[in-house]
Amino acid sequence: MFKKAHFIILSVIMLISLNSCVATAILIGAAVVAGGAVYYVNGDYIIEVPKDIRSVYNATIKTMQMDKQFSLLSQSYKDKTAEVKASQNGNDVTINLTSLSSHSTEIKIRVGTLGDEKDSINIANAVTKNIT
Repeated sequence: MFKKAHFIILSVIMLISLNSCVATAILIGAAVVAGGAVYYVNGDYIIEVPKDIRSVYNATIKTMQMDKQFSLLSQSYKDKTAEVKASQNGNDVTINLTSLSSHSTEIKIRVGTLGDEKDSINIANAVTKNIT
C-alpha cells in the first residue's frame, strides 16, 4: 500500500514539474502529426514534412491568402527552393521552403525580427492542414 501511495505522489510531482514541457508538446503536436521533425533554432521554427515542395508551396500560399490576419507581400518558387513573405499584425513573416527529396520538404518560418515561436507554430499548423 505504501509503495502505491509513494508512486502516485512521485507521479504527481513529475507531472507538475513537466507542465511546461507538456504545454509545448501540445502546441507542436499537430505539426508532428504531419510526419516530420520539428525544432526551433535562432528564431526560426523548422518543420520537415513528407510532401513535395510544390504541394507545400501551394498550401503556404493558400494559408496566407485565406487567413485575413495575413497580407501576402511576395512569393517566389525555383526548382528546389521557395520563399513566401507576408505581414501579420505589423510583423514580417518569412517562410522558406527547401526540397530535401522528391517527397520531403523543410519549412522554415520566422515571425518578426527575433522570431515568435507561438505564431510560427500556428502558421506551421495552418500550412500543414492545407497540404493536399
